[in-house]
Amino acid sequence: MQSQVLNILIPKEPTGYKMVQLAGWTGICFIVPRSEMRELTKRQEAGNPGLYFLFGENDEATNQKLYIGESERFLDRLLSHDSNKDFWNVVVIFTGGLDKAKAKYLEFCAIDEARKIGRYTILNTTIPRKNSLSEFDNAIAQDYFTKIKYTLLALGYPIFESVSEASKDSSIYFLKKRDGVDAQAQLLKDGSLYVQKGALARIKEADSFIGWAYGARRRFQKDGAFKDNGDGISYILTRDILFKSPSAAAATLTGRSTNGWTAWRDEEGNTLDENLRK
Repeated sequence: MQSQVLNILIPKEPTGYKMVQLAGWTGICFIVPRSEMRELTKRQEAGNPGLYFLFGENDEATNQKLYIGESERFLDRLLSHDSNKDFWNVVVIFTGGLDKAKAKYLEFCAIDEARKIGRYTILNTTIPRKNSLSEFDNAIAQDYFTKIKYTLLALGYPIFESVSEASKDSSIYFLKKRDGVDAQAQLLKDGSLYVQKGALARIKEADSFIGWAYGARRRFQKDGAFKDNGDGISYILTRDILFKSPSAAAATLTGRSTNGWTAWRDEEGNTLDENLRK
């Protein structure tokens, strides 16, 4: 891939909102913590059409929540979401060079592709209709969408990167059969671990087992991702699960605190730690 220059401007505090722009592009990206929303009222761009992404907390063992929308005056819509949507803590906005028709088109493309890829839990209950654009406007919108995808990925939001793309050339790692656990997974480029359907997780939990992995196991039992294997020893995974880290995956599968960097091994028996840290 050709090198790109990504400019980042921090108007005030380092922890406040940021402006991001690919060199040579008319589009502008704002990354805004929810607590900084009111700062946007001072920006002229706030009255322009925009496409936005509301991100929730990034749990260790479940997909991050995401809502995608557009508005002819994006700040008005975001202030409404600030009042009636609780899940989100940061918004990423794209504006500049857009009109209402292109923003609607981009909203459709973003929701449709994000649902198909499945890296995030999409909270939109409906997919908007794909509006028609002229041949020229369609080309402009497609180029805009390509730049949105590149910018989001560069900023650490792999909404539009499939697991197959993220795991390209990645080795398979195993949690060898022991105490009812038998799993294989791939380490993705962002450090998350993709555990494949059919893996076995131990039913029994350590007495000291608490925290996020404990809660994740309860959610997976409830939503059917963990199904009793019928032997009283293991759950079987009914779907692929993406974990934020190797340790998150290992702890959730074993039912105890586990260092994933030493627990997951490749076919030669080498640990993740040995392959990637030494």
